Parts: sequence; C-alpha cells; structure tokens
Amino acid sequence: MEEIKVDKRLDLTGLSCPLPVVMTSETMRKMKEGEILEVVSTDPGFERDIWSWAKQSGNVLIKVEKKEGKTVAYIKKASQSHEPSLWYWIKFHSLGVKLHIRQFLIQLNPFIKKPDHFITFSAISEGTRAEKELKQEGVKDAVLIPIPDEIDPSCGVVLAVYGEKRAKEIYEKLKEKDIAVEAIYKKEGKEYKRVFP
Repeated sequence: MEEIKVDKRLDLTGLSCPLPVVMTSETMRKMKEGEILEVVSTDPGFERDIWSWAKQSGNVLIKVEKKEGKTVAYIKKASQSHEPSLWYWIKFHSLGVKLHIRQFLIQLNPFIKKPDHFITFSAISEGTRAEKELKQEGVKDAVLIPIPDEIDPSCGVVLAVYGEKRAKEIYEKLKEKDIAVEAIYKKEGKEYKRVFP
C-alpha cells in the first residue's frame, strides 16, 4: 500500500475523551479541501469516536491503525464537510455535566426504581438521538446517563432502564428507527453483564 502524504500532524497523546475529537474537528475546520491530517491518540475510545465523527462531518477517514499502543488516524478534508463549531463542542461539554448531575440525582432519589439495564450505542451522538426520539414519543422510563466505567472506561452514554423486558422493547424500537444501538447490559451487584444480543 502506498504511503499516505500527510499535510498536517496532530499529536493528542495523553488527552482523554472528548478532547481528541474536539481538537481533531477544530484542526480539520481550518484545513483546505483534499488536505490530509494525521492524528495520534492514546484515548481508548478514540477509534470508535473518530469513525462516528467522520461519518457525521462528511470527511474521509482514509485509515486507522494501531502503532505502539496508540491509535493513528488519517483523515482527508472533503469538499462537502461540515465540522461542528466550537459552540457545538461547548454544548457537548455541558451535556456531559448535565448527564452526570442526572445520574447523581437518580442515585439519591429514594422514590424511583433504580435502573438495572443499560443500552449502549456506537457513539454519543446516537445516544442523544435516541433520547430525542424517545422524548418525542413520550417515553419517560429511559434516561440518558454517562456510560458506567465497568461497561466501557472510555467516554460514552447509555440509556438506563428498569427491567430486561422493557430494555429490549426500547432497544428494538430504536433499532427500527435506524439508531446504532449496540447491546444491553444488566447490573448485578457491582458487575455489569451483557445480556442482549
């Protein structure tokens, strides 16, 4: 395979989610059509996040590879790309704060059934899309919260639901709407076990 001619390099070693994707997006926004960016990251969720970001932004993810414990991505600036603005990322960060507060309040409230099933997604954007869809349908028993470290130590979100039957109903409903759901996990004590599919 011929070597990729890189126009700019971005070393994000040591930075955690969501900073690698934010900084990649900001750098790509300033690049010219056809230019190629090489990004190096040590964040464990970077590969998954960069695939999702490329799909949403319209840029071309040429190649992703592992080198000495790091993820290296090669991205080509597309003519019709639309990188999110800095304001988008500020709202994205505030979403993270909101979800953590929401999770804390659920744990404190003695009057609600604690969620015991968690629906995961291929990307954070898919989780927020799912929450929006369910809200429009009046579904109130599925709550978007940060992904538990026991399921995935990298950045992400899950829909927290009470009961396996209900979790499967919501999973299937979202799948029909072409939302990229991944799996359902059940909390047993301090452990999280994948139960579907």
